[in-house]
Amino acid sequence: MKWNRSAGAPISVILAIVFPAMVGSALALAYFGYLYAEDVSRRMEAADRQTAWAEAGRLIESVEARVDGVTKELFDKLALPEEGRDAEGCEANTRPAADAFVMVRFNARARLEIICHNGPVTREDWRDTFLRSLDFASIQPGRFRFVHQRIDRQDALVAFMRKQTHNGKGYYVVLRLAESWVRQSVETEIATLAERRRVTVLDQRRRSVAGTLLSGPVPRKEERFLVERAFGKILYAWDLQLAPRDVETLQAQAERQRVLGPLLVILSTVIIGVGLVIVWLGVLAERRASRLKSDFIANVSHELKTPLSLIRMFGEMVATGRNKGPEAVKEYGGIITRESERLSHLIDNVLDFARLERGKASYHFAEGDLAELLDRSLDLCRYRLEKERLRLDGFIEPELPPVRMDENAMTLVILNLVDNAIKYAAEGGAVHVGITRRPGGVILWVRDFGPGIPVDERERIFDRFYRARNARDRNVRGSGIGLSLVKHIAEAHGGRVTVEAPTGAVQPGVGTVFSVHLPASVAERASLASMPSVTAPSSGSSP
Repeated sequence: MKWNRSAGAPISVILAIVFPAMVGSALALAYFGYLYAEDVSRRMEAADRQTAWAEAGRLIESVEARVDGVTKELFDKLALPEEGRDAEGCEANTRPAADAFVMVRFNARARLEIICHNGPVTREDWRDTFLRSLDFASIQPGRFRFVHQRIDRQDALVAFMRKQTHNGKGYYVVLRLAESWVRQSVETEIATLAERRRVTVLDQRRRSVAGTLLSGPVPRKEERFLVERAFGKILYAWDLQLAPRDVETLQAQAERQRVLGPLLVILSTVIIGVGLVIVWLGVLAERRASRLKSDFIANVSHELKTPLSLIRMFGEMVATGRNKGPEAVKEYGGIITRESERLSHLIDNVLDFARLERGKASYHFAEGDLAELLDRSLDLCRYRLEKERLRLDGFIEPELPPVRMDENAMTLVILNLVDNAIKYAAEGGAVHVGITRRPGGVILWVRDFGPGIPVDERERIFDRFYRARNARDRNVRGSGIGLSLVKHIAEAHGGRVTVEAPTGAVQPGVGTVFSVHLPASVAERASLASMPSVTAPSSGSSP
């Protein structure tokens, strides 16, 4: 017993230390797992933005190369007529890339004068608006430059180039690029990213020039994945924005990674915790069962030792002639017989319980008279009842139906219940035993007038090795397996066993009623079903 407790205590201590440590470790893992998932999510977003930045750079280079190439072709095409036979002069067609152009030069007084112009822009508009902001002096011969202008609340992209005639005189060609052509050029290039990116181009007033990504404030969920990059030297007033086309999927994936890692850690911890709790409960149950088994062994040893000692002592007295005469020998023989029956009953209980534990209990059912079996069983108890000065009262209804039963097993049930009643009955009291009808069967009941059983223990007393507090407090001898056998046998017969205080009992000392509900044979059930139910007796009942 001491070994069991000392062995169980370290397990409890270990579990008490391991469980909080495990919970703390799980919380720490969940926290660092969340940080790791957050870091991975940020790295993924950073990698996506880096890729988008590179794609934006390639797209900008492609767009500007396209605009630069077409503009250079136009400048090569435009020249003063005196430059050669191939020069188209102001009659050249620059559409669709440019919707207007003008040729200008500085006169002797260093004033800018218009040589010729073509397109919808008037001479006055060229002179008073478009040409005013151009820095002609800073450009080298053969070079051209782009300027973004805003005139009358409209944006314009202007390109101008410095040229020279064959005799070294300088002049300038100014192109106004068509907005529709520039837009089309941009859209043609961004179409290459349409499958995986949403792209938009914003002008200097943050209006969408091309693409359909955003037309207003940036949504919060897209802001994390959005990349914005300015164009180069040609479309320098414009900005390019890129975002993943499946931004919702990326957002969900990032959130899933951020939550799933810590959640799995917590879930694993919960599972481990539940497992530890189950192990802990199993250890406690095993310790309790071990204590009950130890108590059982001690009780059985005592139960075996006492009758054996009496049998040996009185047997020696009879064998050696140490007695006071025939009456004493008769008394000694009665004691030996009584203790032998008691010893046999205890051994039968232990053997039957061992068979139940191994799952090898077998029963031989046959229809029989339960009342007759009860009379035979009570005859085995009369000597002990007389010794304990107890009165046995029987209440057996007439014309009871036959019951399909194993007679040996039912005898064991009756002996255990009566033995239990004798142990707790007050000296000079009574034990009531009876059989009553019920719909579909009969009730075998035994009542004692002892201290009773608390309500919270009425279910547990049928557990193996369990002994009620009254038995432990009053030091009543017993093995703790009798009622467990009664329950198993009753269930094997298709019935059940119940325990309750007598009807109307509110004070201790009125006893307990054990009732075994048994089904009648199949042929008798139909007739019994129509009969009124009769319950076990209440306090003070009599035949």
